[in-house]
Amino acid sequence: MSRKESVEKDDALPEKVKKARQAALEFLPVLKGKLVLPDGSLHSGTMLSAAAWLTGTSLHRAFNINTKEAPGTIIKSDAINKEWENLMFLLEQYNFEKADIPVGRLMLAAMAAPDFFKSKIDMPIIQSELQGTFNAMMQKNGFDYLESTRVGIILCTILIQQYKGTGIIDPHVAAGIVAQGVLEAAKTVPPPLN
Repeated sequence: MSRKESVEKDDALPEKVKKARQAALEFLPVLKGKLVLPDGSLHSGTMLSAAAWLTGTSLHRAFNINTKEAPGTIIKSDAINKEWENLMFLLEQYNFEKADIPVGRLMLAAMAAPDFFKSKIDMPIIQSELQGTFNAMMQKNGFDYLESTRVGIILCTILIQQYKGTGIIDPHVAAGIVAQGVLEAAKTVPPPLN
C-alpha cells in the first residue's frame, strides 16, 4: 500500500479509531525501547506477547474484579470471556478483513509455532514494568481500561502487519499468539500498579 493510500485509508476511519491508532503508535516506541535485546534486535514473539498481555491486563482491570487472590491466580469470568470474543472479532477484522476465522484455529496455529516464537520475558515482568506506563498513556489520551483494550488490539495489529510485511512470522500464528496472550492476562490476577 502506498503512503497516499495509507493516508486515504486513515482518513476514512472513525475519529475514535484514529485516536486509538495514534495512542498505539505513541506507545510502540516505549514497548520497543523496553524490549530491545542486548544485540539491538527485537524478538517478534516477545513483542506480540507483551502487547497482548498489556491488552489482557487492561481487560482484567476493566471489569474491576474484586478479588483477594494473589497476583498470578487464574480467575473465571463470563464477562471477560464475552469481551475477549469481541476483541478477537476486532483482531480478525483488522488483520484479515473478515471475522469468520475460528479463534481456536488461531490459537492452534500459535501452539504449533516453533519455540523460537515463545516470549523471552514472562508475563508478570511485562505487567510490572509496562502496565503503569501503558495505563498512563491511555489515560492521557482519554481512554479508560475497556477502551484501552481496543488500543491494545490496534497495537497488536500494527505489530502483526509489520511482521507480515517482512515475512518474520505468519499472520495467523501472530494473531494466535495475541489471542492466547490477551486471554491469559485477562484471566490472571495482575501485579498491583506502581
